[in-house]
Amino acid sequence: MNARPWAVCAILALLSATAPGVAPADQTDARLDALFETLRSSEDARVLLETEAEIWEIWYDSGEPAVDTMMQAAAGEVRGGDLAAAESIYTEIIERLPEFSEGWNRRATVRYYQGDYDGSLEDIEQTLRLEPRHFGAIWGLGMILGLQRDFERAILAFERLLEIKPNAQDARPRIELLKQELAKQSV
Repeated sequence: MNARPWAVCAILALLSATAPGVAPADQTDARLDALFETLRSSEDARVLLETEAEIWEIWYDSGEPAVDTMMQAAAGEVRGGDLAAAESIYTEIIERLPEFSEGWNRRATVRYYQGDYDGSLEDIEQTLRLEPRHFGAIWGLGMILGLQRDFERAILAFERLLEIKPNAQDARPRIELLKQELAKQSV
């Protein structure tokens, strides 16, 4: 499957127009800015792991107990291998709370696992509209673009990931591999 070029361009434009630390989060939790600053500046592995976990915890909290329960149920469906059921629950969450970025991100992930790259890209675009610093969505964007052999754009996504999360362990090796593939493509 090839992504619609305009959708990928829109996602990448959104990423490039959003400077780290400037864009608001989809959730108004006041802790996010400081956590992202720690993610950018710390070199302490323990601090980085704790910071990332805290960001995920904030992102995962919808603010509605019923939706949080649905998120847990959908995650259980993913662990159990029923991706269609998980996608259905995430769709229901999105319909109920369209401003909840993690609902979009989780459905993007399920769609990625199902090989629905266009659907995943649509959800990634919405995730990043709501939370431009969503490093999980940006990683997914880079992965999909790489699979679709859109190496230049995949590199841009992983470079953006490094702006937000400089210690993203697999980003630099992926960029190098993507550059090698891009060079082969040019021959």
